[in-house]
Amino acid sequence: MKRRFVITALLAALLLLPVQARADLTIVGHYAAGDNSFDIGTFLRDSEKGALLGISHKVSITFGPGEWASFVAFWRKAENTQSGSFQFVGSYKETNTDYLSLLTVSAGPGVQFTINDKGGTFSFVLAPGDFARFDADVGSVAAFLK
Repeated sequence: MKRRFVITALLAALLLLPVQARADLTIVGHYAAGDNSFDIGTFLRDSEKGALLGISHKVSITFGPGEWASFVAFWRKAENTQSGSFQFVGSYKETNTDYLSLLTVSAGPGVQFTINDKGGTFSFVLAPGDFARFDADVGSVAAFLK
């Protein structure tokens, strides 16, 4: 059953990628909360490397190697922000795709990632208990993109 889920997740993520990004995809980290899920991964097309974030296999956003640092900065700031309510941390607009997806990062009782894509707008809240693992995943993606 778990193998079927992983295969389905990989296929869904591949289908969400813009055509120019379809290539070798590696899901670095998968997070789940209720019916929602959040994936962080890398892809390689020819010699071009990239990163992606996806929510519930419905929307995704990609980053080129030079764009990943802006996400890392949002993540670091969000990781260190503690609040009873969500506070805006930053946003990133995708480039070089047919639909310029928008990622918004907010922090409070967790870190909320919201992606607006042609598939709609979806959010995922990463729980504080997952911060250390996600931080390691962010580092793995950064190492891949170097």
